[in-house]
Amino acid sequence: MSRVRRVWPLALLAACPGWGLAAQSAAQSAAQSAEIEALARLEARIESGATEGVAGAIERWLSTTPDPSREAVGRARYSRVRLMSDADSARAELLALALDGGSSHGARVWLRLGQLELAAGDPARAAAAFERLRADYPRSAAATASWYWTGRTFEDRGLLDRACEGWTRAIRAAQDGGDAASARLAAAAAAGCAPGAARFTVQVAAFSTPEAAAEMRSQLEADGFPAHVVEEGGLHRVRVGRFATPEAARGLERSLRLAGFSVAVSAAEP
Repeated sequence: MSRVRRVWPLALLAACPGWGLAAQSAAQSAAQSAEIEALARLEARIESGATEGVAGAIERWLSTTPDPSREAVGRARYSRVRLMSDADSARAELLALALDGGSSHGARVWLRLGQLELAAGDPARAAAAFERLRADYPRSAAATASWYWTGRTFEDRGLLDRACEGWTRAIRAAQDGGDAASARLAAAAAAGCAPGAARFTVQVAAFSTPEAAAEMRSQLEADGFPAHVVEEGGLHRVRVGRFATPEAARGLERSLRLAGFSVAVSAAEP
């Protein structure tokens, strides 16, 4: 009789081969759910500002979690980037993560990358990151935010008209269900876009001849600065950019000084 009892469970498993696999799958699913919950708790701590020990916990999660999904790894890596204090390291990791793909955080990755590029003083690369975001994730809330930040990249270069276009796109995107917070930022920025409002520019030099002014303008444009010449008071004044406020012009003023130009922010025609 004992022999029959020992054989019976084996016979049952042979008759139902999927039973063992189903149990194993259920166990794996439970383990994966626990791992995702642990990752979500770490993300919540970052959101709340309670970040002490979180970086180490994320590293342990990445090194000890058995067979995590690509999505989960992307989430963990993005959380790790948010804790980095070195901007260059963060930009390099974000770019690698963005190009890897496979994460629902992809739109946020491109948005954060563009913001860091802008903070690092490279508005052109920032604009490229925002454009890539909209191409890959056109229906995301981050796509609405990207239009606001795209406006900022143009503002930093003194291209006020194009900046206003970006902010207008952000406002329209929010009306179609996009990110309302970004639309509010865009609306505040666009207040300076009204016709007839005060305008400011960065003056580089003033010449008595148009030829000298044209030569300086060509030099500035070769260095990536959108220059123009205005005849005023008997002089040909070489200026870069148009801004809604003098504060907005300060960044370009600093960039021009670093490039070796002697400049000053001045009022411009509306």
